[in-house]
Amino acid sequence: MTTTRRRPLDAANRVRKLRAMSVGELWTRIHYGTYCRLERARHARGALARPDRLRRAIVPALARSDDWKAALMRSRQRRTARFFPGVEQLEHTRALFIERFPAEHRCTSDEADRAVRREFSFFGGTFQYGDRVDWHADPVTGVQWPKVYHRDVPIHGGDVGFGDVKHVWELGRHQFLIDLAKGWVVDRDPRYSLATRDLVADWRAQNPVGTGVGWSCSLEPAFRALSWLWAYFLTLDDPASDIDDHAQWLEGFYDHAWFIHRHLEHYTSPFNHLAGEACALYCLGVLFPEFHEAPRWRARGRHVLESGLPKQFHADGGSVEQSTFYHHATTGFYLLAALLGRANGEEFSGSVWSAVERAIEFSALMQQPDGTTPRIGGADDGKPIRLDHRPLWDFRPYQSVGAVLFGRSDFKAAAEGFFEDALWLLGPDAVARFEELETRPPSLSRAFESSGYVVIRNRWRADADYLCFDCGEQAAGLRRDAIASAAHGHADCLSIIVWRRGRPVLVDPGLYCYNGEKAWQDHFRETAAHNTVRIDGRDQATHINKMNWSDAYTATLQGRNLQGPNGWAIGSHDGYRSLSRGPVLHRRAIWVRERGYIVVCDVLEGAGSHDVELTFQFAPGRLLLADTHTSFDETADLYWFAGAQLTPRMHAGGATPDAGWIAPSLGVKTAAPRLVLAGSAALPVTIVTVLTDVVPQRLTVACADTHAGPIRIAGHDWADWIVVQGFGDGAAHGLESHALLAAWREERGRLLPDGHVGGSRLQ
Repeated sequence: MTTTRRRPLDAANRVRKLRAMSVGELWTRIHYGTYCRLERARHARGALARPDRLRRAIVPALARSDDWKAALMRSRQRRTARFFPGVEQLEHTRALFIERFPAEHRCTSDEADRAVRREFSFFGGTFQYGDRVDWHADPVTGVQWPKVYHRDVPIHGGDVGFGDVKHVWELGRHQFLIDLAKGWVVDRDPRYSLATRDLVADWRAQNPVGTGVGWSCSLEPAFRALSWLWAYFLTLDDPASDIDDHAQWLEGFYDHAWFIHRHLEHYTSPFNHLAGEACALYCLGVLFPEFHEAPRWRARGRHVLESGLPKQFHADGGSVEQSTFYHHATTGFYLLAALLGRANGEEFSGSVWSAVERAIEFSALMQQPDGTTPRIGGADDGKPIRLDHRPLWDFRPYQSVGAVLFGRSDFKAAAEGFFEDALWLLGPDAVARFEELETRPPSLSRAFESSGYVVIRNRWRADADYLCFDCGEQAAGLRRDAIASAAHGHADCLSIIVWRRGRPVLVDPGLYCYNGEKAWQDHFRETAAHNTVRIDGRDQATHINKMNWSDAYTATLQGRNLQGPNGWAIGSHDGYRSLSRGPVLHRRAIWVRERGYIVVCDVLEGAGSHDVELTFQFAPGRLLLADTHTSFDETADLYWFAGAQLTPRMHAGGATPDAGWIAPSLGVKTAAPRLVLAGSAALPVTIVTVLTDVVPQRLTVACADTHAGPIRIAGHDWADWIVVQGFGDGAAHGLESHALLAAWREERGRLLPDGHVGGSRLQ
């Protein structure tokens, strides 16, 4: 493997980072550090989990009662706080669920049975436990994470010998409890509600508040609290649940709200983490007025969500984290809080609802032909809204919810159906409201100016052609100087994702692991893993370790035209501005042509000789390699033409992560062919690649001149000529243009203009 530049987090870097902090951030960090030192001392004395904490936590009117647990139970029975409409109208929801979702009903019962057996699946694995789950043990390695004060658990040290922390976290999010509770609702099987209570009680016994890996990141108790809320409200009518069971639930909810309130990640992880924590805190504050701290939880959760909104989303709806999975996490957290507020007579601001609508629109328009979202940036298996067992990257339930909430017929078309999630969140009335909407397909193509993505498609069908072009920043908050900053975004600028006739051709590699063997931990984040250009063996930003980067690039969407059938876009970035051999600017143009091919033009501006690598990560399948082109799985051909000698290398499922692997899910790797065109080039240089369909006919692609010149692309009874600026002499063939790319079509022995990319054309 080639190496990338890294700078250790030494004392000098830490000092630089401190100097770059605002006064507010410094004060918050100092205050928080002081609080944690005091809390650590209390933890050492065993004072965090006092046995009388529940009675001390509830409002005085209930706490003063001689039989205060019974008073709590009576207070619940005449509760005024409302959960989501689908649960509040439970019998109607249950009947509709059984009638309209038979497959989901079977899935719910199957998943509930598995949870009763203590069998849990995530990250591509299935883990079977005995009578008792070891919540501290990594389910892959079996090694226990230390049962210490939560701030002392070494979750940020990479592979520290306990396994990937994401595995034990995912187990501890307890999303399987939702299946158990739903199983109780629809099947009325007492095993399901009993298992729900037993698993929660067992977790609480092994994980006192503030102790161990389950509390080591504040997002984890937030996710867990949301799972518990669904489980609690769905099983409230179980006659076998007694006063002590109810007290156990409330004590668990109190511990979670108490902890989250004191450990919000304002600066350490201010995006989807902070949104998730604020969402859980707000929901707990709304739903449990029995606690005297509840008004503070409610107010603080809402304040964090409302005031932090501009930092969470770009103006076009995309998440600032540049991760499509965490885009849906953040959107889901805002949606849950806003819906619960509405159910309890507390409307969130119009700006929140507008942001949610734009975020769902972003999700819809980024959607690939099979309904899934491109695997861009960091990811895990955690979904804030997880009632329907869709494939991991299928977020169409968001479109279903959005169609009803905002009356959007285009969301209905993108959803392609009313999903279970919408029933539980919006209630039985939502079914009719969804069905009354017209079905109007969304716009085919869109440029997201703020997020930096361009999506081009030819139709809204499962057999569509689709291209996603990444012209965005790596992520919000990354610094252009040497100060380290962290992000879920990857160094993937100007990368492309391509589907042809409903089949994936070029894909994003995904993310394999957060804590693991270093090469596998790093590769999927780095430039070499993506469908873009790497110069001199360097990343587009300095990868320090794990999620830490510095020297971030600036990306620019320089132009686009998405009108008509021949859409194009041009983007650039300056991530190679500090190369030791001299700065390089990478500019890329993509042109989707209606006759079944795509032209990709990479212009590397600079001086001197540089090592160039152009990567194409194909979907799983078979890739046949020839001298100047490849053929992928009888779906597409890829041809390349360059002003330098580039040697093709192909890998699929080799020993190292850069030898042909993608990660469809965290912890899952799949062999997939990877083509790298590599060589030394004197800059400036232009590289042209042409991706063509092979159905219904294989196209002929050739350069008119020996080394560079117009490229002729021909079908059975037609031919196009493509002239590329700086790539040979089109004038020798009577084709002259000032545009970056220009096309002519052969017609009755004549060459007629047929569009251009950037600039203007002169004949």
